[in-house]
Amino acid sequence: MKFKRLAIILFALLVSALVVNKVYYTYYPNQLSIKPEMLSIVNTETHRLKFMRKESEHGKIILDRMYGRYDSIILANNYLLSTPASAEFTLPQFRYKCRPHILREHPGLRYNLWKHQSPDVILLGSSIFFCDFSRQEFYKRYPGKYLLDFTTGNNTPYIASWFIHYADSLGLQFKPGSIVLYGMNRVEMLKDYKSISSHNHVKDAITKPQAKKTADQIIEEYLCLPQLRYDITGGLKNKYDELFRGGNMYRKAIDKKYLGSDEDFMKYIQSAAVKTEKTNKFDPERIAEIKSLAFFLQQKGCKLVILKLPQSQYNDIILNTAGHSWFDEEATQFNQDNITYIDVSDMNRFGITQLDYIWPGNIFDPEHLNIEGSEKFTNALMKQVLDTRLIKQTTIH
Repeated sequence: MKFKRLAIILFALLVSALVVNKVYYTYYPNQLSIKPEMLSIVNTETHRLKFMRKESEHGKIILDRMYGRYDSIILANNYLLSTPASAEFTLPQFRYKCRPHILREHPGLRYNLWKHQSPDVILLGSSIFFCDFSRQEFYKRYPGKYLLDFTTGNNTPYIASWFIHYADSLGLQFKPGSIVLYGMNRVEMLKDYKSISSHNHVKDAITKPQAKKTADQIIEEYLCLPQLRYDITGGLKNKYDELFRGGNMYRKAIDKKYLGSDEDFMKYIQSAAVKTEKTNKFDPERIAEIKSLAFFLQQKGCKLVILKLPQSQYNDIILNTAGHSWFDEEATQFNQDNITYIDVSDMNRFGITQLDYIWPGNIFDPEHLNIEGSEKFTNALMKQVLDTRLIKQTTIH
């Protein structure tokens, strides 16, 4: 009798725990909460994840800011919108209710939009570009233009080239005169940075249909058990990082005493950055991949424009050899008629400061501009580069 009572109590506790878990993750979803048919946004100040129906009032506002004239196509079709996995794909910044957010975007959406309308501008590159480029500012300046963002986290020339060739394999039409901006991160040209197969998970998310879920998976997802496991393992990983990676400056909180001015912060990062004597040469195979991509685009009537993007002084120190910019020397290998190389890294000219690398919560991110920095950079980039090129594009048509 006692055993039966104990079993009932334990069962009741289990059910209660499952109910509490279900309710909690309904109101506080985490990165593993996946609803691909809805818009998925993250508040970069609170790190809260929010799902939103595209047809809602605020959903339409976000579609307009992030997709411009493509928004009507999204509203009229049942395309997958949100990332199908917890992996980083494309996470552009934007303002929603005046606060900084990022959009978790399904990598296959861009191809579905292209089927309806060829883009005027194509973005290629890694997270340094999707954080530094403000699509919201782009559409403010060019409301009649179409832009498709093919950036992805930890990009390499291999995946950038694959993105474009996959569009061609689908029979998608390239608009002659289209501008292909490749916002380059220096490290992605190094041989030891990511292999040729490192982005197979991105390709799978684009090319493979969604697998049919088993009954066990449906039950697990309904009870939000994957989210629970993700938070537990994520918490353990964070503890590991605190113990063993404390010296890493990337995405670390900075004492406010160093953030009084740009000069104060520069002095701090100059003292904190470790100088290196390592020589960093571009991988010949990656150079060849870029040149092959440029030739392919030339055959389609498009031009590849490689941008050297701004990076924090911290990155300038640790990624250069004793203060010498090897990137500029290596970039001379891009010199050919079908590639335009433009240095847009002059932070002073664009009004960007080192403090534009401070994210909410005093977090220093040496690679990624915060939302204020991205708005400054994008407006400067449009005036310096895109205004003239889009006029030429209009002339072609």
